[in-house]
Amino acid sequence: MKLIVKIFQICIVILLLLGYKNSSLAKVITKLAATDSLIVLHFQTKDSLIYSRDYFDNILRVRPEFVFDETINPTLSYHLLQDIEFNSEAGKDHYYMLYSYFLMQVNGEQKYATQRKRLFQLFSKINELFASIEQGGTYFRHQQKRLLAEVEYAIYLMPKDKSENQKIYDIKKQKQLYIQGLRQLVIDKITNNEEIEPQHKSGQVKRLNKIVDDINLLIIDNFSLKR
Repeated sequence: MKLIVKIFQICIVILLLLGYKNSSLAKVITKLAATDSLIVLHFQTKDSLIYSRDYFDNILRVRPEFVFDETINPTLSYHLLQDIEFNSEAGKDHYYMLYSYFLMQVNGEQKYATQRKRLFQLFSKINELFASIEQGGTYFRHQQKRLLAEVEYAIYLMPKDKSENQKIYDIKKQKQLYIQGLRQLVIDKITNNEEIEPQHKSGQVKRLNKIVDDINLLIIDNFSLKR
């Protein structure tokens, strides 16, 4: 479906967003755009989606799953839809981004801001690690945007009951095994990759192990380890 937007307005908004990085200013721009029949959604990936107000208001009417009366994971949600608009890779990115936006309204944007930031950093580092192991590819670039939905779904799954939150156990051993597994995977993949020159392999392993170090620091509890 084509979005009904004013091209001039879009250009102005994009120029403003590119010219200013201050988050509070970005919020002001968004409010100004919204009052002029233009909606701009910002994401942690530094991507934005721009919609006409009419189209944005219609999204929940044509996409009832975004009301989240019954929440399912974003992958299943996407595969259940029959909509040509989201068939392309870019369309799939947009679907996941919209999923994350609307579920964030249900979860609470400010309430879980800290957890959201940390989970996105964790998921991003894992994506970065596997992208480096596989020496890049468009899959991982698309995955970075789709992680927004995975993060929001993870927040939805977080224990909300205080008694559940108190059920914390020592994850030291499990975490150690997971990190060791990642380090072994790095060694195996790089050692057996014939496309990497032998003299460069040790440096590559060292670089990827720094990413694993970051992952290790970002796993702080049993929930983040499980996710």
